[in-house]
Amino acid sequence: MKKQQVIFDKIKAILIIHLNKIINEYENGSNLSLGDTGIWISFDEKELTIGYGFFHKHYDPEFDNMADAISEFFDLLTKRKKLTTYYKGSVQFKNIAEIEIGDNQFKYLGASNAWLYPFWKKSIVKVTFYDKLLDANSIQEQIDEIKYYAQQ
Repeated sequence: MKKQQVIFDKIKAILIIHLNKIINEYENGSNLSLGDTGIWISFDEKELTIGYGFFHKHYDPEFDNMADAISEFFDLLTKRKKLTTYYKGSVQFKNIAEIEIGDNQFKYLGASNAWLYPFWKKSIVKVTFYDKLLDANSIQEQIDEIKYYAQQ
């Protein structure tokens, strides 16, 4: 079993304990999403992928620090998320996702942009916050165990 699959299985075990009612499995269990939260995780032969809506990062055990992947996923679970959506008229043309890391301090997750939109219309910005799903203290020990495994 490859490292990314073991990490995925360990994360899945934690999710089953704490968030079992909202777990959705796809593609023979190699992809998980958490209800309508936008949070998802998957693995394949080469990498582990952590996602929030359209935004996602690929982590290859050969080249990336897998502890960073684990931290990223558990930040999605245990911290508030901020989604800033930009509109021109009624057309959504840009999204920026961030994770709250402190009082009014945010860590950038990603952005998406549309190529075609009515640029001449007035811009409207909508900011939405999404609450954390779990308390960090309730899963900190399990997070540390998975990070320890990832560093070996």
